[in-house]
Amino acid sequence: MRKFFYFIVIVSAVAAIAACSKVGGEEQDDLDVIDENDNVFPVINATKPSANQVYRSGDSIIVEGNVTDDKKMYKGKVQIKNDASSLIVAENYYETHFLQAMSFRLAYHANVNAPTDFSVLVEFQDHGMNTSAATIKVKVNP
Repeated sequence: MRKFFYFIVIVSAVAAIAACSKVGGEEQDDLDVIDENDNVFPVINATKPSANQVYRSGDSIIVEGNVTDDKKMYKGKVQIKNDASSLIVAENYYETHFLQAMSFRLAYHANVNAPTDFSVLVEFQDHGMNTSAATIKVKVNP
């Protein structure tokens, strides 16, 4: 039993070393390669919030949707910005090297003392450097 345990440990260590030796090699470099043949822009489908949606202070602004591409996407971001102060109050970044489709979600609990406009930005780029963006305006009332 003891010999079997040591055998498993040695095999696991060899497998881990072999996997680690690939980090930073050609496969890693392939992640940032520009695809000159990709001229189709990603398609963004933001299902929440709706344009000009009005929230009450204390509500959460929820951004949801998905993005697709004919090949593989590269990166993206989802942001919520307070238009009065120009501060980004919530954001998520994505690296999507191997995906043709993915969902996104971001929530921000909004508390305001006066009516405040917010901008939601959803932006994704594919490996052809084609960038698609969608901006949605919302308002939060006290």
